[in-house]
Amino acid sequence: MSKKIAVTGAQGRLGRFVLDDLQARAYEVRALTKEWWEECPVDDQAAGDILDYDWLREVLAGCDGVIHLAAIPSPKRGSDSAVIEINVVGTYNVLLAAGENGINRVASASSDCTFGFTFSRYPPQPVYLPVDEEHPTHPDDSYGLSKVLGERAADAVTQRFPGMYAASMRISHVVGPDDYEPDSEFCKWRSNPERGPANLWSYVDGRDASQAFRLAIEADRSGHEIFCIASKKTRSSIPTQELIGMFYPQVALKREFPGYESLENSEKATRILGYAPKY
Repeated sequence: MSKKIAVTGAQGRLGRFVLDDLQARAYEVRALTKEWWEECPVDDQAAGDILDYDWLREVLAGCDGVIHLAAIPSPKRGSDSAVIEINVVGTYNVLLAAGENGINRVASASSDCTFGFTFSRYPPQPVYLPVDEEHPTHPDDSYGLSKVLGERAADAVTQRFPGMYAASMRISHVVGPDDYEPDSEFCKWRSNPERGPANLWSYVDGRDASQAFRLAIEADRSGHEIFCIASKKTRSSIPTQELIGMFYPQVALKREFPGYESLENSEKATRILGYAPKY
């Protein structure tokens, strides 16, 4: 009998990759969306608000795991208070509803925006490079802060439900196959690296990110863990060592950076989950 996985934010950019990945591996999927999705590729769908705890608890019943993606994805997509409310309370609701339903596997979308380099009004300098899960988090924007608080919620809920496992996935900027076309915004950014180090020039292909989320709900672990999830390379056309010299000449380096190696370290996800980005 296959396991049933609920996916919040199933209609979003990453959600569609996650649905494809789960279906390709014979999982049953329950797609959760805010509004009804006529073209939903799975038959089991429920529409509602993640701020409605009673609805969440009801629709998660009978599932074996949850991949939580629903959120306001940027501080530019809503008021600061709305970003905090939906992202933080929504994440807490999902985690708590999972725990109360006896669901012991949750993989939740955090973000590399927790570091504060992307949307902060006054971005901090990295303490060291490459950044990893131990690097300090200092966002001053609502989105980055909401993800830091979501991680803290996972600490609390897994403490409350012993044996539960929650993985907070600090995904980078998500792209898909269309973004590799020469006229895409992604490629325009690549050809104009002087626009600055948002996300430390990092990104992740949605097909790789979906792999990471699935591996997290398959992991035989307990408690709460944080994982950086990025591509092996930057999205810049300038070699990484040159970028460091241009933007972060005073930052401590944990190693040299040959070629276009990413400044976000995903080795923990590789070591623990088997994450192997290939796109």
